[in-house]
Amino acid sequence: MVLQQQDKLLTGLTSQEARERLGKFGLNILPEKPPPSSFLIFLDQFKSPLVYVLLAAALVTAILGHFPDTAIILWAVFLNTVFGFYQEQKAKKALYALSKILTPRAKVIRDGEKKIIDARELVPGDLVVLEFGDKIPADGVFVKIVDLAVNEAVLTGESQPVFKKVKDHGFMGTIVASGRAELLVTKTGVSTEMGKIAEIIGEKEEKTPLERRLAALARTLAGFVGIAALLVFVSGIIVGKSIVEMFTTAVALAVAAIPEGLVISLTVILAIGMQRILKRKALVRKLACAETLGSVTVICADKTGTLTEGKMRVVKSEFIPGVKLGIEAAAVCNNLSDPLEYAMWEWVRSKGEDPQKIVEDNPRINEVPFSVKHRFIATLHEKEIFVSGAPEILLSSSKIEEKERKIWEKKFESFAKEGLRLVGFAVVKNGELEKEFRQLKLTKALGDLSNLSFLGILGFEDPVRPEVADTLRECQKAGIAVKVITGDFLATGVSVLAKLGIKVSKDEVIEGEELAKIGKDELGKRIGKLILFARTDPFQKLKIIETLKEKGEIVAMTGDGVNDAPALAKADIGIVVSQASEVARETADMVLLDSNFATIVAAIEEGRGIFENLKKVILYLLSDAFSELLVIFGALIMNFPLPLTAGQILWINLVADGFPDLALTVDPKRKGLMGEPPVNPKENLLNPQVKALIALVSLFAGASTLLIFFLFFKQTGDLILSRSLAFALLGTNSLFYVFSCRSLRKPVWQTDIFANPWLILAVGAGFLLLASAFYLPPLVFLLGITPLGFFEWGIVVAIGFATVLIIEITKFLFMLKSKRK
Repeated sequence: MVLQQQDKLLTGLTSQEARERLGKFGLNILPEKPPPSSFLIFLDQFKSPLVYVLLAAALVTAILGHFPDTAIILWAVFLNTVFGFYQEQKAKKALYALSKILTPRAKVIRDGEKKIIDARELVPGDLVVLEFGDKIPADGVFVKIVDLAVNEAVLTGESQPVFKKVKDHGFMGTIVASGRAELLVTKTGVSTEMGKIAEIIGEKEEKTPLERRLAALARTLAGFVGIAALLVFVSGIIVGKSIVEMFTTAVALAVAAIPEGLVISLTVILAIGMQRILKRKALVRKLACAETLGSVTVICADKTGTLTEGKMRVVKSEFIPGVKLGIEAAAVCNNLSDPLEYAMWEWVRSKGEDPQKIVEDNPRINEVPFSVKHRFIATLHEKEIFVSGAPEILLSSSKIEEKERKIWEKKFESFAKEGLRLVGFAVVKNGELEKEFRQLKLTKALGDLSNLSFLGILGFEDPVRPEVADTLRECQKAGIAVKVITGDFLATGVSVLAKLGIKVSKDEVIEGEELAKIGKDELGKRIGKLILFARTDPFQKLKIIETLKEKGEIVAMTGDGVNDAPALAKADIGIVVSQASEVARETADMVLLDSNFATIVAAIEEGRGIFENLKKVILYLLSDAFSELLVIFGALIMNFPLPLTAGQILWINLVADGFPDLALTVDPKRKGLMGEPPVNPKENLLNPQVKALIALVSLFAGASTLLIFFLFFKQTGDLILSRSLAFALLGTNSLFYVFSCRSLRKPVWQTDIFANPWLILAVGAGFLLLASAFYLPPLVFLLGITPLGFFEWGIVVAIGFATVLIIEITKFLFMLKSKRK
């Protein structure tokens, strides 16, 4: 039906027709996996091997008549499930919501005008305008093409672009590798070839590299704790303990000590971090990159649109002979595809001319689209070929006297020193236009432009963003080098940097021509000093990124076009503006929703906060887990009675690892993060400081608990009282030192302990749960606890403060070591 009406539809649909067809055909979306339901997330909690172990333990204790232990184990299963469900639901739903923020776009002809719409609203019969770098948003037939080649690797696996003719088919998801086209949509959504494939294979959910590393860490710790629990069980049997007692103790110890919630807790931190970054106008598309941001050491910034506002306007012009042909060239040699080309039309209007009328009076017969290889666009009209592009290229290909050429080159330099972006114009007039143009189209070689008549230049002003100067100073304090990469003249880049308060010397700048001549070794020697890279092409951008990475830098790079995709993919963090091409957006790790350089730095600050929160949770969970292991294992080695029962261990796990663990995942970032060097890229989450703190806290808490238990038991002979004291010591210890875990670079008294109200509530809930074990009769019976006196509680508080003191001394020593470095 659509093909039969092709002639009628070449002008596109009306908005009314599009609405009617949207109701009939539905949204142009592929089948996708819906967000997980709360019920399924809850059921997933029971897939954990530890839950199976706990349920088995509950069954064994019930059969043997140890009903108090059975009740406590089942209660632990329930609470662990609830905590796991809450965290996983929060993480998965946050990530799903983030994935839906960016929507694909499509350029269409609607109501006789070119419009940008949500690609999901495309319908059969729509006329889609495609340009270099665009992803084809639906299946259809090409009704108009200009030198069109399409990369169909996503469907065929072949990376070589396929050249297309009118009436050839285009497919959703493939990419325009060169040229321009208009596509008449015939199929959308599930009816497309991509839709059919998606329905067959479904959507496979894959873990990110960071998730896999965290899972591996959790498995390693689980293996270690599992072996330790087995040794506890065997040791207990050897020294004459009962099988039931040792079995339930080993199970409880394994459950308490294995950081089962570690991976999901860290995922929650990353998801919340991504939401915080989003509030600062940046969208992180990949989970692991939220953490990598904190390690960025170099930002390679594209000048236009990030350091500047991206609002082009012509402020200076120079044309010969007269301005008339220049006005005509600016109007017709133009596809209105970016702010620069729109600014050309505004300039034409400022000269009292109507650009639309000029276009209608000079219909385009053919064209050579812009390419980074030849850096110009050429359009064929009835009487002329107009060319616009890099002025030095057009000038070098023009027939002009050497004296005149020198004058123009000085004008280029003068414009550039004012910080202006330059576009040159030229024209070809001869009796062999068709032949000339065919040769030009066939080869796209610069030599084919030998008959140009140079017309002149336009100088475009793109104001620098007022906040960028302060942001650059912030980068300097944060130990982040900023390198500016631009396709503009060197003088333009120097002028823009001067406006931002940065004066560069000859040793700190390089142009693309020189960059192309030197090898990576030479570039590697100089790149540390280089600040400005001018007149660069996409291949040179890739060379810059590769060289920086080989020098050990963690590189963030900004870009916006399909040509930037290789360099964006190579960078540790590829960053694009929201208006970037679909290919660039899909390659990128982060999208700037406000196209602002300051947003990059804000995101890096959040990334540093994320890395700190990851370390906080690991320190807190592991130090508490290993303390309990040490107490039980030490008692068995020294042939003491067990200081804790299985039920008491599980209750401590609830008090210490439950609410505070959840609260730490939402801890706000520490002030002063951007006054410190970047996170060492070689530093893992278990860095020397975290390892030292885990070891010292575990040793002190475990040893002090064991010693006090032994002394009280030896003096009083009261096992229940001694166990109650050990229970109180381990239960309250982590509630004391959790506040010290919040900052590894500042003493606890210099931090705002009220900055995280959730942690205050969590610690309060922990103390209430602990107190209830001593003073609620049902819990006193189930846990085998007896109330403590003032003297015993004094010991508990003293040990808690002593643990905090040990952490603070360790932090101070590491800070001293860091300052010496």
